[in-house]
Amino acid sequence: ENPLLCCTIMVQIIHLQNTVQALNLTESTEVFFAASKLFMSHDAHLRRMVYLFIKEMAPNCDPNDVIIVTSCLTKDLTSDANIYRANSLRVLARIIDAAMLGAIERYVRQAMIDSSNQVSSAALISAIKLFQSSTDSS
Repeated sequence: ENPLLCCTIMVQIIHLQNTVQALNLTESTEVFFAASKLFMSHDAHLRRMVYLFIKEMAPNCDPNDVIIVTSCLTKDLTSDANIYRANSLRVLARIIDAAMLGAIERYVRQAMIDSSNQVSSAALISAIKLFQSSTDSS
């Protein structure tokens, strides 16, 4: 309902997570899924904050639970809005593991040849990050 309030709360949670007091696994997962519901918002600032929030909170959550959010991010990869496509690529590169790599490989390849510089550069950076994470895990 109130995008500014949601953004403020997410910033405060990220600040707490990174400086003062880390959330435990259960708390991180609950907050993570609550924030993922904000993907339905059409407010551009809130959407950007949700991408950042998911990227920052995912390492503290159960990896099996993080996979569920990939469907929202994959949906954004097929969006008409370049900013959503670029941001979802960046977040996916940070949160998926080597087992999920095959599921988004096609999207990354398509994004590399996209006419939008923003999307193609995000795809290249994401591909590098994904390559590094896949070689680290093997």
